[in-house]
Amino acid sequence: MPGQPSKSMKEVFEECQKGVQSHNKLIKALKTTYEKTTDKEAFREEFISFLKHAMIVFKKEPVVERTLEFAAKFAVSFVEEDSQEESEDSQPVDDEDNNFSLFLFRFLLKSHKARDRAVRFRVCQLINKLLVSMQEDAQIDEDLFDDIYQCMLVRLKDKFPAVRIQAVTALARLQDPSDSDCPVINAYMFFLEHDAVHEVRRAVLSCIAPSTRTLPTIIQRILDTKDSVRKLAYQVIAEKVHVKALTIAQRVRILKTGLSDRSEMVRETCASKIITAWLRTFEGNVLELLKCLDVENSCETAEMALKKYMKRIPPEELVENFDLLNGRLVIEESSLTCENVLYWRCLCEHLNSLGGQNIDLLDKLLPTVSYFASYINSYLQEFTVSSLDVTKVEETLKSEFIGEQLLILTNILDLSDEVGRKALRSIVHDLMIAPNIPASLTPLLMKLMVKLLGNQEELIQQIAEIISEIRAPIITTIQKTPDKDECRQKELKLASVRMLLNEARDELETCVEAQEFGKAAELKDKVADLENTKETLTKEKEPQVEEIQTEKNDPQTLVKCLTIASEMLQHLQMRSFNPTLRTLIDTLVLPGILHEHELVRDVVVRCLGLACQMNRDFARQHLLLFLQVYQVDQNEVKVTALKVIFDLLLTYGFETFKISFVGQSESSTESDEDQKGEGDQNNEENSSKTANSLLNILIRILESENSELRTVAAEGFCKLMLSGRVISSKLISRLVLLWYNPTTEEDHHLRHCLGTFLPMFAFVARRNQECLEEAFLPTLETLFNAPTTSPLSKVNDSNVADLLIQLMDQRNLQNFAQENLQESSVHDSLGLKICNHVLSNPDAPGCRVLIKSLNKLYITPTIHTTTFKDMLTLLQQMLEVIDDKVSKKILDKLKASLTAMIVDEIPEPSASNEKAPTEAVEEKTNVIDGNNDNEEMGNVEEDKSKEGTDDTQESNNTPMEVETNGNGDSVGSEERINTKASKTKKNRDDENKEPVIVVRRSSRRKKATKQSVKKKPIRCQLYSDSESDTEDFQNLKLPRKVKALSELNLSDSD
Repeated sequence: MPGQPSKSMKEVFEECQKGVQSHNKLIKALKTTYEKTTDKEAFREEFISFLKHAMIVFKKEPVVERTLEFAAKFAVSFVEEDSQEESEDSQPVDDEDNNFSLFLFRFLLKSHKARDRAVRFRVCQLINKLLVSMQEDAQIDEDLFDDIYQCMLVRLKDKFPAVRIQAVTALARLQDPSDSDCPVINAYMFFLEHDAVHEVRRAVLSCIAPSTRTLPTIIQRILDTKDSVRKLAYQVIAEKVHVKALTIAQRVRILKTGLSDRSEMVRETCASKIITAWLRTFEGNVLELLKCLDVENSCETAEMALKKYMKRIPPEELVENFDLLNGRLVIEESSLTCENVLYWRCLCEHLNSLGGQNIDLLDKLLPTVSYFASYINSYLQEFTVSSLDVTKVEETLKSEFIGEQLLILTNILDLSDEVGRKALRSIVHDLMIAPNIPASLTPLLMKLMVKLLGNQEELIQQIAEIISEIRAPIITTIQKTPDKDECRQKELKLASVRMLLNEARDELETCVEAQEFGKAAELKDKVADLENTKETLTKEKEPQVEEIQTEKNDPQTLVKCLTIASEMLQHLQMRSFNPTLRTLIDTLVLPGILHEHELVRDVVVRCLGLACQMNRDFARQHLLLFLQVYQVDQNEVKVTALKVIFDLLLTYGFETFKISFVGQSESSTESDEDQKGEGDQNNEENSSKTANSLLNILIRILESENSELRTVAAEGFCKLMLSGRVISSKLISRLVLLWYNPTTEEDHHLRHCLGTFLPMFAFVARRNQECLEEAFLPTLETLFNAPTTSPLSKVNDSNVADLLIQLMDQRNLQNFAQENLQESSVHDSLGLKICNHVLSNPDAPGCRVLIKSLNKLYITPTIHTTTFKDMLTLLQQMLEVIDDKVSKKILDKLKASLTAMIVDEIPEPSASNEKAPTEAVEEKTNVIDGNNDNEEMGNVEEDKSKEGTDDTQESNNTPMEVETNGNGDSVGSEERINTKASKTKKNRDDENKEPVIVVRRSSRRKKATKQSVKKKPIRCQLYSDSESDTEDFQNLKLPRKVKALSELNLSDSD
């Protein structure tokens, strides 16, 4: 290239470090040097010798990045030049002697198995830069393609996350979505689901090509444990996946999960990216978007999406764009759809929630109460239940949904107008009685009735009348028509009476004219009798109509009446039964418990449970009935009865129900609410036995094969323990084992409840942590002794131990303060228990897990020295009886630490050297290649600690997470434990007045951190000044403990 001054190799490499703006000029200068050089091989060797300086640096430095960027651009410039020559000569130029980029690729591929992680990292990074720098239509040799393919697949399995990330990005342009068995995509999908490092999962997620095959895996990442991965998943779906490429279920799942995510960052990303991208597809038409979400079956998700959408648009613009209303401010009945009525309702609720001047905008969207009441009545009166007609089921469901939305919209109306209130009350009354109104509308109608009737006595009376009219309506039937002979006789008799009546009237007038008043009075009575007789005969001549009132006992009628009663009971605030309510329970609810129809019994149990919530004595009388229903009835009724039992225990406690079970006598006396806790010792013992019997009956449900019953029981026990009604270490042990049991893996609701309950229960009070302490050893003993045929044998017992220890850490207690430390903590006593337990049976299974747990305990700083001495004595005894080398090594380190703590007061370690609170919990998630090798994972953590990208360190400053799923790819089944760990750590750092004693295992992470601190950072100059421009690579002064690349053994260390 004439006109370009040539520069030496050293000058080019020194200048390229200073900034990317000079790279193009340097590339031209270096190419000029290359063209003038006759010995191409010497030029390449010199180029590689300078490039090696950057390839041995693992830490990300700007000068290194600029150098690699320059090298990639320089090599790719030959590819672009060769492609132009190919287009002109129509002959491929693949000569390795002339193709500099091919030479560089070959060098990098030979070096990818180096022992030094820095070399492997830079090799993958440089290959990635080379491929990315190429044009979109660039072509490379097939053999080179296969070599890159194979080498990068090997590097995907590297034990260092940084290397895997670069390998992932390098393979991005080599994947083939059209190939159903593409190895790159197979590897991507595997690491996307199983890699333990979230940066690797993010890299795969950003590189993987969306297709029919990969789409489910991409969508699954919206449940990732790391919020940054979940955020990227929504960005990828919004930018790369068309809304019509998703099924309705996938669309609903994406919106529901994203808009309800625990991270504000993820929620905002879903709202701003997903909804915006999908609206852009439909040209801003919100109703078209709602049609893609199936609002009938996913109303809550559609509501959340509409709320996010409406928050971004000014209220005036929303009202102006809503042009579906007619002159009466309603949507025409013929134009009502599920989408437009839902949007109408959400828009009105949005304006109502804003308050202030925005409420005035509601006058443009809502009619008067009277007209809207008649509008609802007109629509619902035409509602027909066609559940037996399969072709009309969908129309029925749509009409039912529209009716629900209209009734909800009624709550926004201004009910201050008395005329409108009366009209609405009358229509609600008629709709509740109407036989064609489905039962799903009953709760909404009842809510309106409660709002319109403020007096509860009046409400009970009104509902009793409605139930009476539904169950025993007045029916007009039976028309009797007399036969012809009888009609003839009555007509003749009627004609005779008319004749006599006319004669009597004439005679009466004559007597009055003659002033015969005595006779006239007699005739007047006779005329009256004849008129009565005439009227009677006339009625007998007409057909007779009879009105009959019959009581309905069909299941449909009973379910409707019981549903109305149960909805009424939910809104009552009374604590006693008035006569009307008592009669309703005796005549409608209690007889239905023996009904043959399962659905009727289910609603009866629900009504009876709600009635028991109103009165303690009534609940005490019927608890045994609910237990019997649970034991003998159908599954759905059992679930309802079990829920009622737990609700009653949560409301009144065990002491209220002094029931005699088998083998026990009933208490002779029952204490009233005012006399709770009083009584003689016998009554207290009987009450305790009764509570234990009832508790044992309910605990056995946790072992039920029915997942629904098991979930209800677990949720009920969680509520009882959180409220303080029950404190039991055995129960805690069962709940922990149930959470980890592989058989409950698909029961997401159960795991969600337990994952939320355990941290909330443990961090409320010290007594709860003491309960966990009692459950620690029995829980682990159950896992250690589980037979191979048991699902519990697959549980990671070390993970369970780490979780329980974390839950018992007093630093996580609510309102914890460093200065309020007690003389001893739960960890202190637990350490002595573990030591004694190991000494009692040193050869028992699980001793190594228990010994490792000792290193994870937090010993209270103010603990007495005698406790340390006791533990040292126990440790010495354990060293004498333990044969396991790993356990002995752990005990030696622990003994040395305790001895040093007794002699010298050691200040508290820094937060960076402490084991992260959630490290034990996070081990429950993904493991690369399904192998939980401690050494390999330790190396990964060491590497990440040097890079500053360690997930565990990051969790020290963020709320902790407890996984509820053993798969590691779902967060729908997990819950975040919100604690004050970061605040506590800060308090400990500031508290230097008294020594803090912490028992921690010495890990390689501390050593790696220490080395990384001593390592000198690379400054602006990568290349030292030397006399020769091509100074030998081995003679250069390299960073400490880094060998020259030419001296490295390039054998595969993996």
